[in-house]
Amino acid sequence: MPISAVYKDGVIKPSVKLDLKENEEIEIEIKRKMSIVDEITGRINIDPKMAKEIAESKELALSMWED
Repeated sequence: MPISAVYKDGVIKPSVKLDLKENEEIEIEIKRKMSIVDEITGRINIDPKMAKEIAESKELALSMWED
C-alpha cells in the first residue's frame, strides 16, 4: 500500500489516515519522491533550468484546469 508522507522534525507523517491498529507493527520502505523537474529532465533532453521554468510556469498550472 504505497502512500505519500512528509518527514519533518525527525518524524514521518503520512498524508492520509492509515487503517492500522494501535501498536501494530508495519514494514516501511523509503523512496524519495521525484520532483516534476527531475521527472521531465529524466525523460526528455532539456536543460534543467528550462525544465524548472516550464514546471513552475503559471501558464502550465492554469492550462491543467481548462476543459
